[in-house]
Amino acid sequence: MTMIQRIVMKVSTCFRTGVLFCLLMAGSPYGFAEKPVLTDWNYLPSYGQSLSVGWTAKPVVTTEQKNGNLMFKGGVRPFEGGNDRSAVIPLVEGISPDGARGETPVSGAAGNFMRLLKKRDSGKASNVRFLCSADGVGGVSIGVLSKGNAPYQRILDDLTAGRELASKAGKSFSMPCFLWTQGETDQQDRKTGEWYKEKMRALIQDIDADAKAVTGQKNDVLCFGYQVASHLNYFAQNPTDYPAIAVAQLDLALEKDSRYIMTTPMYHFSYSDGVHLTAPMSRLYGEYAGYVMYKVLVEGVHWKPIHPVAHAVGRKGKDWTVDVKFFVPVPPLALDTKTILDPGNYGFSLVNGLGEPLEIKSVTLNGRDAVRIITSSDPSGCHLRYGMTLKEKLPSGPRTGARGCLRDSQGEKVKTRIQDVVYRMDNWCPFFDYPLDSRNGMNKTKSR
Repeated sequence: MTMIQRIVMKVSTCFRTGVLFCLLMAGSPYGFAEKPVLTDWNYLPSYGQSLSVGWTAKPVVTTEQKNGNLMFKGGVRPFEGGNDRSAVIPLVEGISPDGARGETPVSGAAGNFMRLLKKRDSGKASNVRFLCSADGVGGVSIGVLSKGNAPYQRILDDLTAGRELASKAGKSFSMPCFLWTQGETDQQDRKTGEWYKEKMRALIQDIDADAKAVTGQKNDVLCFGYQVASHLNYFAQNPTDYPAIAVAQLDLALEKDSRYIMTTPMYHFSYSDGVHLTAPMSRLYGEYAGYVMYKVLVEGVHWKPIHPVAHAVGRKGKDWTVDVKFFVPVPPLALDTKTILDPGNYGFSLVNGLGEPLEIKSVTLNGRDAVRIITSSDPSGCHLRYGMTLKEKLPSGPRTGARGCLRDSQGEKVKTRIQDVVYRMDNWCPFFDYPLDSRNGMNKTKSR
């Protein structure tokens, strides 16, 4: 059961090309009990599985600190440096003692945030710092990362030490958010989406409560997460093209009052081994997170990813049409086959109630925020899926793994330079499973 299937939204209708078009008005994806607040020192952990701690991401990119951000004396991964939290030093990345880990996403996130803040308010930026740490563990379930286990204690230890050091320095201290990079193991272990969402909500609530208890802050702790894209890499353990954990993460991002904020799906990044990011990509992923952090924490944007919000089914001669309207952060939509190798139908597929595929004859853009799909069979009651066109063991990435070609146009203005390479920072459409509930009118979405 997906959030797109379950959300009941305000319905309005309009006629487009002779077809009744049913428009679902998407609500805000999350809400805050208290407005986000930045203090002098802001604790930012990178938490999750191996990508959160920079597995294989070497040689490192961030070798000097240009924005005043900090880490503990023991390093960006304090558990590798004797858990030395006796002082803070400038944030830089380094290779782990065993040579396995390098660039973490946290430097990119904190750095991009601070660069954007300096452009907006240099005075405020001069007083704000992030105290960063990468506390994740490779190859583990969300259950292992939950409260009561050793990895979670790292966050508590960071919070306590950070508060004490900030107090000694005469600085205010809080935890506005954390980065979340996890889900691969739970896909591999065949966990359900409902199970994952329950665990994720509990983790966010626990971190929020513990941060407030340590720091005394009133503002909620937000989770800036991603959408996992490596399910085909675990095909031997879980032989399916259906990314249950990825769909669950999109559900979380679209829930009302959710504090799980999706920064980006992961299929458009390059991987070193089909599972882990290269160092520039780990930095780039972090910069995506930092950009969304800035939009939410500073500009107050109610951030949500590209996702379908309405559809209309019609006839065109002997064929059937499906017009799908999307929420688009920065229109217009684009089908980009330069960045992403087309996996077939730009990543779109149609399946009936038995999971059997319907033939798609064409996929085209239909205006700035809609896609038109032509099929030879009546698609009413079927499911439109994205990122589920391949069903075999494949390494992750923009040319090999589960993927799609749909993005917005944010990258026309938002770019970053990493090691003399300029990257567009478009918003890519997450994997989704969208029900085509009605042909002649809009029914409220129901559970499967």
